[in-house]
Amino acid sequence: MVRQPSKPRQIAISDRLWNVYEVMASDSGFETDDLINQAMFDMAVRLGYVSPVSQGAQAPIEEKIPQAPQRPTIPAPESYAGEGRFAAGRTKEAVGRKAPPAPTRPPAPAPAPSPSRPAMAAAPRAERAVLYVIGEESGTEKKVDKDIFIIGRSSKCDLVINSVKVSREHAIITRERGEYFIEDLGSANGTWYKGEKIEKMKIKDGDEIFICDEKFKFVLR
Repeated sequence: MVRQPSKPRQIAISDRLWNVYEVMASDSGFETDDLINQAMFDMAVRLGYVSPVSQGAQAPIEEKIPQAPQRPTIPAPESYAGEGRFAAGRTKEAVGRKAPPAPTRPPAPAPAPSPSRPAMAAAPRAERAVLYVIGEESGTEKKVDKDIFIIGRSSKCDLVINSVKVSREHAIITRERGEYFIEDLGSANGTWYKGEKIEKMKIKDGDEIFICDEKFKFVLR
């Protein structure tokens, strides 16, 4: 290491900052004075008071300081914080300089109303007809107000038929996209329409079916 000739001067350094430089000197193998001189030289270059390429201007330390091991960052003392300090890489002329405000665009005018015909009001949605099951002999009438409507002998069915010939869950009426279908659930005696045993069929207004001996009519209202 080459030490530049200098004469001793007195400066006030806070104990906290001096301790930091002593740790840096111990880790890097340099003298504390050399590190402080290097820091002062770097600051003069950054602020534009010294040009590192001009003749006669030479860094107080010619050798590169080896990178010290990472240590916990020690916050700067309060005496070194404030608005009067310069950020690294900035000159005095740059202090207080603000970027010009970005130009703002005027709001785009609202589009003029189209001279086309006024929009037609949406037509009211037609309500779908509801299915009713009417027993011919009993005269009972059941409204199918759910998507799955079960017919059978069990008391849990929606339409209960008290007959030993009827299965516990004999047939089912389903509502699919506003249309009704009846399907036999594999009953012993079957579900009949116009003398034919059915598996599944679409229900139309006025259709009549037989579940064993019981006759039922479907009405859409």
